[in-house]
Amino acid sequence: MGKVPAYILVHQSLKKDIQDGKYLVSELLPTEPELEKMFNVSRTTIRRAMEVLKAEGLIEIKQGRGTMVLDYRTKQDLNKVTSVTESLRRRGYEVRTKSMYIDVIPATEKIANKLEIKYGDLVARVQRIQLANEKPIVIMKNYIPYRLVPSIEQFSNKFSGLYQFLEEQYQLEITAANDKILAKSADFAESEMLCVQPGTALLSIQRICYRDKEPICVDDVRILGDQYELVISTNGRYK
Repeated sequence: MGKVPAYILVHQSLKKDIQDGKYLVSELLPTEPELEKMFNVSRTTIRRAMEVLKAEGLIEIKQGRGTMVLDYRTKQDLNKVTSVTESLRRRGYEVRTKSMYIDVIPATEKIANKLEIKYGDLVARVQRIQLANEKPIVIMKNYIPYRLVPSIEQFSNKFSGLYQFLEEQYQLEITAANDKILAKSADFAESEMLCVQPGTALLSIQRICYRDKEPICVDDVRILGDQYELVISTNGRYK
């Protein structure tokens, strides 16, 4: 394997610092001379690294002002059915599952109502912690009628994106979704799983997924609020 170019190493280091919050949105990065000293490289190397960061939408280079960090949060378009995992990957993150546990449980009254099944019917529960660039960012729980996904428990830790897995393994295509979005503070258990302080801002996304008009999955997602953004566009005024 050939030696990694210096500008790639600089790019990777700065990108990690930005995503980890060392440099905040709207904050200026160190100047080119400062970066040259920090990384012990030439100005050409720094400029090549900056061009890559700019192409990724992480920075804006302003003549006479410096290099400003842009809003790098992953945006999920609520006008289309997409998962958190898919949105993160489109933003350029390396996404993997830190841990996964799948079991089969009787549906609670709340889950049964959402899935339009009988109270006590079997549902598969998929619990995961997702990492983005090796940083814990999402806690996920998904509930699916077990009759639709027989033996799904044998696939624990064998997939990352649930929607794609359901499509490929069980031919369950999600065609619509109904989302409820809340702001909350991380409790102790959530803070431990996400490696943040208790009280950290989270987005709570409660979703029902449909195949045509049939509810096939209930999602309960908790995601770090400073790493994610939801986008929706509307037309017309309600009167």
